Amino acid sequence: MREDKELILKEVLRLLNEKYSIGLYEYLFKHRSSLYMQLIDLEERIDQAFLYETIGDLKAVLREYWTFHITAIKEFKQIGELSLNLSQTRQEMVEERVRA
Repeated sequence: MREDKELILKEVLRLLNEKYSIGLYEYLFKHRSSLYMQLIDLEERIDQAFLYETIGDLKAVLREYWTFHITAIKEFKQIGELSLNLSQTRQEMVEERVRA
């Protein structure tokens, strides 16, 4: 079962990587903090489902993760270029996760 979960998770992440826009997470962190916190929560739920729940449970949270990303990517593309300092924002994101 663990191997099946790994395959499913890897495939979802691979497909999302094809759609991902550089700067998306930094944008969420700086300008849409509630969505960024929702992302963190989804990632924690994926971890829990992967480790302790059924394949069906993992697929359900991955569907939410997929939908979240597709919606966030569309919003991010609509706003155009932002003057985000990506390296500085990434450092702030790391510091925030360490505090949490």
